[in-house]
Amino acid sequence: MKRNKVTLITLFIIIIICFAIISVCLYILNESKEISKLKKYVSQMELIQEKVNKIRNEYKFWENYNPNQSGNFISYLQSLNFSNANSSANIYLSDFNRIIDELNQKNLDFWNVNTDSIITNYCYFNPDSLNKSLGLENVNLYVIINFYTGNVISKDGVKDSGKIIYRQYDSRFGNKLVVNSFYKSEVTPVIEIVENAGLSQKVKISFDNKDINEVAEISEIYYYSSPTDTIRKKCSNLSNYQYLKDEKAAYFTIDVSGEYSFIVEDTNFVQYPAIIREFSLCNPPILMYGMKGIYWDDENNEKEISSENDSNWYDYSKNILKMANAKTEDGNYWVWIPRFIYLSTKEEKDVEFVQNKTLISTRNESRNTYKLHESFSEDGNVTGFWIAKFQANFERENYISMKPGNALSILSVSKVQSEIAFLNRKNNTNYLLMSEKERQAVMFLSEANSIQVSNDLVHYAGGAPNENGYKTNSKYSSTGNVYGVYDLISSENEITRNANDEGRFRETIKIFD
Repeated sequence: MKRNKVTLITLFIIIIICFAIISVCLYILNESKEISKLKKYVSQMELIQEKVNKIRNEYKFWENYNPNQSGNFISYLQSLNFSNANSSANIYLSDFNRIIDELNQKNLDFWNVNTDSIITNYCYFNPDSLNKSLGLENVNLYVIINFYTGNVISKDGVKDSGKIIYRQYDSRFGNKLVVNSFYKSEVTPVIEIVENAGLSQKVKISFDNKDINEVAEISEIYYYSSPTDTIRKKCSNLSNYQYLKDEKAAYFTIDVSGEYSFIVEDTNFVQYPAIIREFSLCNPPILMYGMKGIYWDDENNEKEISSENDSNWYDYSKNILKMANAKTEDGNYWVWIPRFIYLSTKEEKDVEFVQNKTLISTRNESRNTYKLHESFSEDGNVTGFWIAKFQANFERENYISMKPGNALSILSVSKVQSEIAFLNRKNNTNYLLMSEKERQAVMFLSEANSIQVSNDLVHYAGGAPNENGYKTNSKYSSTGNVYGVYDLISSENEITRNANDEGRFRETIKIFD
Protein backbone atom coordinates (compact mmCIF):
# COMPACT_ATOMS: atom_id res chain seq x y z
CA MET A 1 0.00 0.00 0.00
CA LYS A 2 2.84 2.33 0.89
CA ARG A 3 4.52 1.52 -2.37
CA ASN A 4 1.41 2.41 -4.36
CA LYS A 5 1.15 5.69 -2.48
CA VAL A 6 4.73 6.60 -3.39
CA THR A 7 4.07 5.69 -7.00
CA LEU A 8 1.00 7.93 -7.13
CA ILE A 9 2.93 10.90 -5.64
CA THR A 10 5.75 10.37 -8.13
CA LEU A 11 3.26 10.24 -10.98
CA PHE A 12 1.57 13.39 -9.75
CA ILE A 13 4.92 15.22 -9.60
CA ILE A 14 5.78 14.06 -13.10
CA ILE A 15 2.43 15.32 -14.39
CA ILE A 16 3.01 18.73 -12.77
CA ILE A 17 6.49 18.98 -14.29
CA CYS A 18 5.19 17.98 -17.70
CA PHE A 19 2.40 20.53 -17.42
CA ALA A 20 4.95 23.22 -16.49
CA ILE A 21 7.18 22.28 -19.42
CA ILE A 22 4.21 22.34 -21.80
CA SER A 23 3.14 25.75 -20.43
CA VAL A 24 6.64 27.20 -20.91
CA CYS A 25 6.83 25.75 -24.42
CA LEU A 26 3.43 27.18 -25.31
CA TYR A 27 4.47 30.58 -23.92
CA ILE A 28 7.72 30.54 -25.88
CA LEU A 29 5.86 29.43 -28.99
CA ASN A 30 3.30 32.18 -28.54
CA GLU A 31 6.04 34.77 -27.99
CA SER A 32 7.83 33.48 -31.07
CA LYS A 33 4.65 33.84 -33.09
CA GLU A 34 4.17 37.42 -31.84
CA ILE A 35 7.76 38.33 -32.71
CA SER A 36 7.38 36.66 -36.11
CA LYS A 37 4.13 38.53 -36.66
CA LEU A 38 5.75 41.84 -35.76
CA LYS A 39 8.74 41.21 -38.02
CA LYS A 40 6.41 40.32 -40.87
CA TYR A 41 4.43 43.48 -40.21
CA VAL A 42 7.59 45.61 -40.29
CA SER A 43 8.74 43.96 -43.51
CA GLN A 44 5.40 44.56 -45.24
CA MET A 45 5.30 48.19 -44.09
CA GLU A 46 8.76 48.71 -45.56
CA LEU A 47 7.64 47.21 -48.88
CA ILE A 48 4.73 49.65 -48.97
CA GLN A 49 7.07 52.51 -48.13
CA GLU A 50 9.40 51.65 -51.00
CA LYS A 51 6.46 51.83 -53.43
CA VAL A 52 5.30 55.13 -51.94
CA ASN A 53 8.79 56.63 -52.31
CA LYS A 54 8.92 55.54 -55.95
CA ILE A 55 5.52 57.08 -56.73
CA ARG A 56 6.52 60.35 -55.02
CA ASN A 57 9.75 60.49 -57.03
CA GLU A 58 7.93 59.83 -60.30
CA TYR A 59 5.63 62.77 -59.56
CA LYS A 60 8.57 65.08 -60.25
CA PHE A 61 8.43 64.05 -63.91
CA TRP A 62 4.67 64.15 -64.28
CA GLU A 63 3.48 66.43 -67.10
CA ASN A 64 1.45 68.74 -64.87
CA TYR A 65 4.00 69.00 -62.09
CA ASN A 66 4.01 72.35 -60.31
CA PRO A 67 5.42 72.41 -56.77
CA ASN A 68 3.49 75.59 -55.99
CA GLN A 69 0.08 74.10 -56.69
CA SER A 70 -0.90 71.30 -54.36
CA GLY A 71 -3.96 70.55 -56.52
CA ASN A 72 -1.70 69.11 -59.19
CA PHE A 73 -0.59 66.42 -56.79
CA ILE A 74 -4.18 65.38 -56.15
CA SER A 75 -4.73 65.24 -59.91
CA TYR A 76 -1.64 63.08 -60.20
CA LEU A 77 -3.02 60.60 -57.66
CA GLN A 78 -6.35 60.52 -59.46
CA SER A 79 -4.53 59.74 -62.70
CA LEU A 80 -3.18 56.65 -60.96
CA ASN A 81 -6.74 55.65 -59.94
CA PHE A 82 -6.02 56.17 -56.25
CA SER A 83 -9.25 56.87 -54.39
CA ASN A 84 -9.25 59.51 -51.70
CA ALA A 85 -9.66 58.02 -48.24
CA ASN A 86 -12.82 60.02 -47.66
CA SER A 87 -14.37 59.01 -50.98
CA SER A 88 -17.98 57.83 -50.82
CA ALA A 89 -16.79 54.73 -52.70
CA ASN A 90 -14.55 53.77 -49.78
CA ILE A 91 -16.30 50.94 -47.98
CA TYR A 92 -13.74 51.20 -45.17
CA LEU A 93 -14.59 54.80 -44.30
CA SER A 94 -15.61 53.88 -40.74
CA ASP A 95 -12.23 52.18 -40.18
CA PHE A 96 -10.47 55.22 -41.59
CA ASN A 97 -12.33 57.56 -39.25
CA ARG A 98 -11.53 55.31 -36.31
CA ILE A 99 -7.82 55.66 -37.06
CA ILE A 100 -8.12 59.43 -37.30
CA ASP A 101 -9.96 59.53 -33.99
CA GLU A 102 -7.19 57.52 -32.37
CA LEU A 103 -4.50 59.81 -33.77
CA ASN A 104 -6.44 62.92 -32.79
CA GLN A 105 -6.40 61.82 -29.18
CA LYS A 106 -2.61 61.70 -29.28
CA ASN A 107 -1.90 64.84 -31.28
CA LEU A 108 -4.92 66.94 -32.05
CA ASP A 109 -2.95 70.03 -33.08
CA PHE A 110 -1.11 68.26 -35.90
CA TRP A 111 -4.15 66.85 -37.65
CA ASN A 112 -6.22 70.03 -37.23
CA VAL A 113 -3.49 72.50 -38.17
CA ASN A 114 -1.28 70.69 -40.68
CA THR A 115 -1.61 72.34 -44.08
CA ASP A 116 -1.94 69.03 -45.95
CA SER A 117 -5.46 68.26 -44.85
CA ILE A 118 -5.60 64.64 -43.80
CA ILE A 119 -8.97 64.08 -45.44
CA THR A 120 -7.73 65.52 -48.75
CA ASN A 121 -4.34 63.91 -49.07
CA TYR A 122 -4.70 60.41 -47.65
CA CYS A 123 -5.64 57.41 -49.79
CA TYR A 124 -6.93 54.12 -48.42
CA PHE A 125 -5.63 50.68 -49.48
CA ASN A 126 -6.72 47.17 -48.53
CA PRO A 127 -4.78 44.00 -49.47
CA ASP A 128 -6.59 43.76 -52.85
CA SER A 129 -5.90 47.37 -53.84
CA LEU A 130 -2.28 47.10 -52.63
CA ASN A 131 -1.89 44.23 -55.09
CA LYS A 132 -3.82 45.91 -57.91
CA SER A 133 -2.54 49.50 -57.57
CA LEU A 134 0.92 49.04 -56.11
CA GLY A 135 1.79 45.53 -57.34
CA LEU A 136 2.31 44.21 -53.81
CA GLU A 137 1.35 40.55 -53.50
CA ASN A 138 0.69 38.81 -50.20
CA VAL A 139 0.71 42.05 -48.21
CA ASN A 140 -2.19 41.59 -45.82
CA LEU A 141 -2.42 45.11 -44.41
CA TYR A 142 -5.03 47.86 -44.39
CA VAL A 143 -3.27 51.22 -44.64
CA ILE A 144 -3.86 54.88 -45.31
CA ILE A 145 -1.09 56.64 -47.23
CA ASN A 146 -0.28 60.33 -47.59
CA PHE A 147 1.70 60.45 -50.82
CA TYR A 148 2.32 64.17 -50.31
CA THR A 149 4.30 63.62 -47.08
CA GLY A 150 5.24 59.97 -47.63
CA ASN A 151 3.59 58.76 -44.43
CA VAL A 152 2.12 55.27 -44.18
CA ILE A 153 -0.24 54.39 -41.31
CA SER A 154 -1.60 50.92 -40.67
CA LYS A 155 -5.25 50.39 -39.78
CA ASP A 156 -4.87 47.43 -37.46
CA GLY A 157 -1.29 47.63 -36.32
CA VAL A 158 -0.08 44.75 -34.17
CA LYS A 159 -0.31 43.85 -30.52
CA ASP A 160 2.89 44.77 -28.74
CA SER A 161 3.15 44.47 -24.94
CA GLY A 162 -0.61 44.10 -24.83
CA LYS A 163 -1.29 47.39 -26.58
CA ILE A 164 -2.53 48.05 -30.10
CA ILE A 165 -0.02 50.35 -31.78
CA TYR A 166 -0.82 52.34 -34.91
CA ARG A 167 2.59 52.57 -36.46
CA GLN A 168 3.68 55.29 -38.86
CA TYR A 169 6.66 55.00 -41.13
CA ASP A 170 8.34 58.26 -42.14
CA SER A 171 10.18 58.00 -45.44
CA ARG A 172 12.21 61.14 -44.85
CA PHE A 173 14.44 59.39 -42.32
CA GLY A 174 14.06 55.84 -43.62
CA ASN A 175 13.92 54.69 -40.01
CA LYS A 176 13.04 51.10 -39.29
CA LEU A 177 9.96 50.09 -37.35
CA VAL A 178 11.28 48.53 -34.17
CA VAL A 179 9.98 45.73 -31.99
CA ASN A 180 10.13 47.48 -28.60
CA SER A 181 7.36 49.78 -27.50
CA PHE A 182 8.14 52.80 -25.32
CA TYR A 183 5.72 54.82 -23.27
CA LYS A 184 5.68 58.50 -22.36
CA SER A 185 6.09 57.72 -18.67
CA GLU A 186 9.37 55.85 -19.14
CA VAL A 187 11.51 58.54 -20.76
CA THR A 188 11.41 62.30 -21.10
CA PRO A 189 13.05 64.38 -23.84
CA VAL A 190 15.44 67.08 -22.68
CA ILE A 191 16.95 70.10 -24.44
CA GLU A 192 20.32 71.74 -23.90
CA ILE A 193 22.37 74.45 -25.56
CA VAL A 194 25.75 72.99 -26.52
CA GLU A 195 27.20 76.03 -28.29
CA ASN A 196 26.27 79.70 -28.06
CA ALA A 197 27.47 81.98 -30.86
CA GLY A 198 25.26 84.91 -29.90
CA LEU A 199 23.25 85.25 -33.10
CA SER A 200 22.86 81.47 -33.30
CA GLN A 201 22.75 78.60 -30.83
CA LYS A 202 23.45 74.92 -31.36
CA VAL A 203 20.78 72.78 -29.70
CA LYS A 204 20.76 69.14 -28.61
CA ILE A 205 17.57 67.17 -27.92
CA SER A 206 17.75 63.68 -26.47
CA PHE A 207 16.02 61.42 -23.93
CA ASP A 208 16.91 61.59 -20.25
CA ASN A 209 17.05 57.82 -19.79
CA LYS A 210 20.60 56.95 -18.69
CA ASP A 211 20.47 53.49 -20.26
CA ILE A 212 20.69 54.55 -23.91
CA ASN A 213 20.06 50.99 -25.08
CA GLU A 214 16.57 51.13 -23.56
CA VAL A 215 15.61 54.37 -25.33
CA ALA A 216 13.73 54.51 -28.62
CA GLU A 217 15.21 56.30 -31.62
CA ILE A 218 14.04 59.82 -32.37
CA SER A 219 12.06 59.82 -35.59
CA GLU A 220 11.30 63.54 -35.88
CA ILE A 221 11.17 66.69 -33.78
CA TYR A 222 8.45 69.18 -34.63
CA TYR A 223 8.36 72.76 -33.44
CA TYR A 224 6.33 75.95 -33.17
CA SER A 225 8.47 79.10 -33.13
CA SER A 226 6.13 81.22 -30.99
CA PRO A 227 3.05 80.80 -28.78
CA THR A 228 0.90 82.17 -31.63
CA ASP A 229 2.47 80.00 -34.32
CA THR A 230 -0.14 77.67 -35.85
CA ILE A 231 2.08 75.88 -38.40
CA ARG A 232 3.99 72.92 -37.08
CA LYS A 233 7.39 72.51 -38.75
CA LYS A 234 10.14 69.90 -38.74
CA CYS A 235 13.45 70.47 -36.99
CA SER A 236 15.07 68.33 -39.69
CA ASN A 237 14.59 71.32 -42.00
CA LEU A 238 16.56 73.64 -39.68
CA SER A 239 20.20 74.57 -40.24
CA ASN A 240 22.83 71.91 -39.57
CA TYR A 241 20.35 69.24 -38.51
CA GLN A 242 22.10 66.01 -37.56
CA TYR A 243 20.89 62.87 -35.83
CA LEU A 244 23.57 60.77 -34.11
CA LYS A 245 22.42 57.19 -33.68
CA ASP A 246 25.08 56.31 -31.13
CA GLU A 247 23.88 59.15 -28.88
CA LYS A 248 20.22 58.88 -29.91
CA ALA A 249 20.30 62.67 -30.00
CA ALA A 250 19.39 65.31 -32.57
CA TYR A 251 21.46 68.46 -33.12
CA PHE A 252 20.40 71.60 -34.99
CA THR A 253 20.93 75.36 -35.02
CA ILE A 254 18.48 78.07 -33.94
CA ASP A 255 19.15 81.40 -35.67
CA VAL A 256 15.87 83.22 -35.02
CA SER A 257 14.79 84.39 -31.56
CA GLY A 258 11.46 83.16 -30.20
CA GLU A 259 9.68 80.98 -27.67
CA TYR A 260 9.93 77.53 -29.22
CA SER A 261 7.78 74.52 -28.44
CA PHE A 262 9.42 71.21 -29.43
CA ILE A 263 7.49 67.94 -29.79
CA VAL A 264 9.58 64.77 -30.02
CA GLU A 265 8.27 61.74 -31.87
CA ASP A 266 10.06 58.40 -31.65
CA THR A 267 10.18 55.51 -34.10
CA ASN A 268 7.21 53.88 -32.36
CA PHE A 269 5.06 56.86 -33.25
CA VAL A 270 4.99 57.89 -29.58
CA GLN A 271 4.90 61.65 -29.05
CA TYR A 272 6.11 63.22 -25.83
CA PRO A 273 5.01 66.34 -23.92
CA ALA A 274 6.22 69.57 -25.50
CA ILE A 275 9.50 71.15 -24.40
CA ILE A 276 9.17 74.93 -24.24
CA ARG A 277 12.34 77.01 -24.47
CA GLU A 278 12.92 80.70 -25.15
CA PHE A 279 15.82 81.71 -27.39
CA SER A 280 16.92 85.33 -27.17
CA LEU A 281 19.74 85.79 -29.67
CA CYS A 282 21.93 88.88 -29.59
CA ASN A 283 25.27 90.29 -30.71
CA PRO A 284 27.93 88.10 -29.07
CA PRO A 285 30.33 89.70 -26.57
CA ILE A 286 33.75 90.51 -27.96
CA LEU A 287 36.55 90.01 -25.46
CA MET A 288 39.15 92.78 -25.43
CA TYR A 289 42.85 92.18 -24.92
CA GLY A 290 43.45 90.92 -21.38
CA MET A 291 39.81 89.94 -20.82
CA LYS A 292 38.53 86.49 -19.97
CA GLY A 293 34.89 85.40 -19.95
CA ILE A 294 33.53 84.18 -16.62
CA TYR A 295 30.38 82.59 -15.20
CA TRP A 296 29.24 81.18 -11.86
CA ASP A 297 28.41 77.53 -11.21
CA ASP A 298 25.47 76.24 -9.15
CA GLU A 299 27.42 76.86 -5.94
CA ASN A 300 28.30 80.44 -6.98
CA ASN A 301 31.93 79.60 -7.67
CA GLU A 302 33.49 81.82 -10.33
CA LYS A 303 34.54 79.85 -13.43
CA GLU A 304 36.38 80.76 -16.62
CA ILE A 305 34.69 79.88 -19.92
CA SER A 306 36.22 77.15 -22.06
CA SER A 307 35.66 79.11 -25.28
CA GLU A 308 33.69 82.08 -26.56
CA ASN A 309 30.95 79.62 -27.65
CA ASP A 310 30.65 78.18 -24.13
CA SER A 311 26.94 77.63 -23.44
CA ASN A 312 27.49 78.48 -19.75
CA TRP A 313 28.63 82.02 -20.48
CA TYR A 314 25.39 83.93 -21.09
CA ASP A 315 21.71 83.72 -21.98
CA TYR A 316 19.66 86.89 -22.46
CA SER A 317 16.28 85.12 -22.45
CA LYS A 318 13.76 86.82 -20.17
CA ASN A 319 13.17 83.81 -17.98
CA ILE A 320 16.94 83.43 -17.44
CA LEU A 321 18.62 86.83 -18.07
CA LYS A 322 22.18 85.70 -17.66
CA MET A 323 24.35 88.51 -19.01
CA ALA A 324 27.87 87.85 -20.27
CA ASN A 325 30.51 88.75 -17.68
CA ALA A 326 34.24 89.22 -18.09
CA LYS A 327 37.27 90.01 -15.98
CA THR A 328 40.36 91.99 -16.97
CA GLU A 329 43.90 91.24 -15.84
CA ASP A 330 43.67 93.98 -13.20
CA GLY A 331 40.82 92.07 -11.51
CA ASN A 332 38.04 94.43 -12.60
CA TYR A 333 34.64 93.02 -13.62
CA TRP A 334 32.65 93.89 -16.76
CA VAL A 335 29.16 93.14 -18.13
CA TRP A 336 28.21 92.97 -21.83
CA ILE A 337 25.23 95.04 -23.05
CA PRO A 338 24.30 93.98 -26.63
CA ARG A 339 22.76 96.39 -29.13
CA PHE A 340 18.95 96.57 -28.86
CA ILE A 341 15.85 98.41 -30.02
CA TYR A 342 13.10 99.23 -27.58
CA LEU A 343 9.50 100.28 -27.07
CA SER A 344 8.54 102.51 -24.16
CA THR A 345 4.93 103.48 -23.45
CA LYS A 346 2.82 103.89 -20.33
CA GLU A 347 1.45 100.40 -20.89
CA GLU A 348 4.52 98.53 -22.04
CA LYS A 349 8.31 98.42 -22.00
CA ASP A 350 9.90 95.92 -24.34
CA VAL A 351 13.35 95.13 -25.73
CA GLU A 352 14.34 93.38 -28.96
CA PHE A 353 17.98 92.54 -29.63
CA VAL A 354 19.15 93.18 -33.19
CA GLN A 355 21.51 91.68 -35.74
CA ASN A 356 25.01 93.18 -35.89
CA LYS A 357 24.79 96.96 -36.54
CA THR A 358 21.28 96.84 -38.02
CA LEU A 359 17.83 97.63 -36.64
CA ILE A 360 16.55 94.19 -37.69
CA SER A 361 15.15 92.21 -34.75
CA THR A 362 16.60 88.76 -34.13
CA ARG A 363 12.99 87.54 -34.23
CA ASN A 364 12.83 88.50 -37.93
CA GLU A 365 9.61 90.39 -37.25
CA SER A 366 8.67 93.97 -38.15
CA ARG A 367 9.27 96.39 -35.29
CA ASN A 368 8.32 99.72 -36.86
CA THR A 369 7.30 101.23 -33.52
CA TYR A 370 10.64 100.41 -31.88
CA LYS A 371 13.73 102.62 -31.99
CA LEU A 372 17.43 102.07 -31.41
CA HIS A 373 18.46 102.87 -27.87
CA GLU A 374 20.42 106.11 -27.73
CA SER A 375 23.39 104.49 -25.99
CA PHE A 376 24.26 102.71 -29.25
CA SER A 377 24.03 105.75 -31.51
CA GLU A 378 25.63 108.61 -29.58
CA ASP A 379 29.18 107.52 -30.46
CA GLY A 380 28.45 105.73 -33.73
CA ASN A 381 26.95 102.40 -34.72
CA VAL A 382 28.15 100.03 -32.02
CA THR A 383 27.27 96.36 -31.66
CA GLY A 384 27.38 96.57 -27.87
CA PHE A 385 29.44 97.82 -24.96
CA TRP A 386 31.14 96.56 -21.84
CA ILE A 387 30.16 98.37 -18.67
CA ALA A 388 31.95 98.12 -15.33
CA LYS A 389 30.02 95.66 -13.16
CA PHE A 390 30.68 97.70 -10.02
CA GLN A 391 31.10 101.39 -9.32
CA ALA A 392 34.73 102.36 -9.20
CA ASN A 393 36.85 103.35 -6.23
CA PHE A 394 40.26 104.87 -5.90
CA GLU A 395 42.18 101.89 -4.57
CA ARG A 396 45.64 103.45 -4.51
CA GLU A 397 47.61 106.15 -6.29
CA ASN A 398 46.97 106.17 -10.02
CA TYR A 399 44.91 102.97 -9.79
CA ILE A 400 41.14 102.75 -10.26
CA SER A 401 39.41 99.59 -9.05
CA MET A 402 36.00 98.19 -10.05
CA LYS A 403 35.92 95.23 -7.71
CA PRO A 404 33.31 94.04 -5.21
CA GLY A 405 33.69 94.76 -1.51
CA ASN A 406 35.87 97.87 -1.81
CA ALA A 407 34.74 101.17 -0.29
CA LEU A 408 33.26 103.48 -2.90
CA SER A 409 35.22 106.66 -3.54
CA ILE A 410 33.84 110.14 -4.10
CA LEU A 411 35.98 111.98 -6.64
CA SER A 412 35.70 115.14 -8.65
CA VAL A 413 35.11 114.99 -12.39
CA SER A 414 38.59 116.33 -13.11
CA LYS A 415 40.18 113.65 -10.93
CA VAL A 416 38.15 110.92 -12.62
CA GLN A 417 39.06 112.15 -16.08
CA SER A 418 42.76 112.16 -15.21
CA GLU A 419 42.58 108.60 -13.92
CA ILE A 420 40.71 107.50 -17.07
CA ALA A 421 43.47 109.03 -19.17
CA PHE A 422 46.02 107.09 -17.13
CA LEU A 423 44.17 103.84 -17.79
CA ASN A 424 44.02 104.57 -21.51
CA ARG A 425 47.79 105.03 -21.64
CA LYS A 426 48.43 101.97 -19.48
CA ASN A 427 46.18 99.48 -21.29
CA ASN A 428 46.03 101.07 -24.74
CA THR A 429 42.27 100.43 -24.62
CA ASN A 430 39.42 102.82 -25.30
CA TYR A 431 38.10 103.18 -21.74
CA LEU A 432 35.48 105.90 -21.30
CA LEU A 433 33.56 107.28 -18.38
CA MET A 434 30.02 105.90 -18.52
CA SER A 435 27.41 108.17 -20.09
CA GLU A 436 23.97 108.69 -18.58
CA LYS A 437 22.43 107.04 -21.66
CA GLU A 438 24.48 103.89 -21.08
CA ARG A 439 23.31 103.73 -17.48
CA GLN A 440 19.74 104.19 -18.68
CA ALA A 441 20.19 101.36 -21.20
CA VAL A 442 21.08 98.95 -18.37
CA MET A 443 18.17 100.18 -16.25
CA PHE A 444 15.74 99.85 -19.18
CA LEU A 445 16.76 96.20 -19.68
CA SER A 446 15.83 95.62 -16.02
CA GLU A 447 12.47 97.38 -16.35
CA ALA A 448 11.61 95.50 -19.56
CA ASN A 449 12.26 92.25 -17.68
CA SER A 450 10.14 93.37 -14.69
CA ILE A 451 13.16 93.56 -12.37
CA GLN A 452 13.08 96.14 -9.61
CA VAL A 453 16.64 97.16 -8.67
CA SER A 454 16.90 98.06 -4.99
CA ASN A 455 18.50 101.26 -3.72
CA ASP A 456 22.04 100.56 -2.57
CA LEU A 457 22.64 102.47 0.66
CA VAL A 458 25.78 100.48 1.52
CA HIS A 459 28.92 102.37 0.57
CA TYR A 460 30.73 99.33 -0.80
CA ALA A 461 30.89 98.05 -4.36
CA GLY A 462 28.38 95.22 -4.65
CA GLY A 463 26.60 96.25 -1.45
CA ALA A 464 28.84 94.43 1.06
CA PRO A 465 32.25 95.07 2.73
CA ASN A 466 33.68 91.79 1.42
CA GLU A 467 34.54 90.50 -2.03
CA ASN A 468 31.91 87.74 -2.08
CA GLY A 469 29.01 89.71 -0.61
CA TYR A 470 27.62 90.63 -4.05
CA LYS A 471 26.74 86.96 -4.64
CA THR A 472 23.95 87.15 -2.06
CA ASN A 473 23.09 90.82 -2.72
CA SER A 474 21.33 90.20 -6.05
CA LYS A 475 18.67 92.80 -5.14
CA TYR A 476 21.30 95.42 -6.10
CA SER A 477 21.88 93.74 -9.49
CA SER A 478 20.25 94.83 -12.76
CA THR A 479 19.31 91.22 -13.52
CA GLY A 480 18.19 90.15 -10.06
CA ASN A 481 21.00 87.59 -10.04
CA VAL A 482 24.78 87.52 -9.89
CA TYR A 483 25.15 88.29 -13.63
CA GLY A 484 23.92 91.90 -13.62
CA VAL A 485 25.36 95.37 -13.13
CA TYR A 486 25.53 96.51 -9.47
CA ASP A 487 25.33 99.88 -7.71
CA LEU A 488 23.18 101.58 -10.35
CA ILE A 489 21.02 103.24 -7.69
CA SER A 490 23.04 104.57 -4.78
CA SER A 491 23.17 107.13 -2.01
CA GLU A 492 25.51 109.31 -4.07
CA ASN A 493 24.98 110.38 -7.66
CA GLU A 494 26.87 108.51 -10.34
CA ILE A 495 29.23 110.67 -12.37
CA THR A 496 28.70 110.25 -16.11
CA ARG A 497 30.22 111.93 -19.15
CA ASN A 498 27.42 114.49 -19.11
CA ALA A 499 27.60 115.14 -15.35
CA ASN A 500 29.72 117.80 -13.69
CA ASP A 501 29.50 117.19 -9.96
CA GLU A 502 31.22 114.85 -7.55
CA GLY A 503 30.10 111.28 -7.04
CA ARG A 504 30.73 107.64 -7.81
CA PHE A 505 31.51 106.53 -11.33
CA ARG A 506 32.21 103.55 -13.58
CA GLU A 507 33.72 102.92 -16.99
CA THR A 508 32.61 101.49 -20.34
CA ILE A 509 34.23 100.06 -23.45
CA LYS A 510 32.40 100.55 -26.75
CA ILE A 511 32.62 97.86 -29.45
CA PHE A 512 32.29 99.03 -33.05
CA ASP A 513 33.02 95.74 -34.82
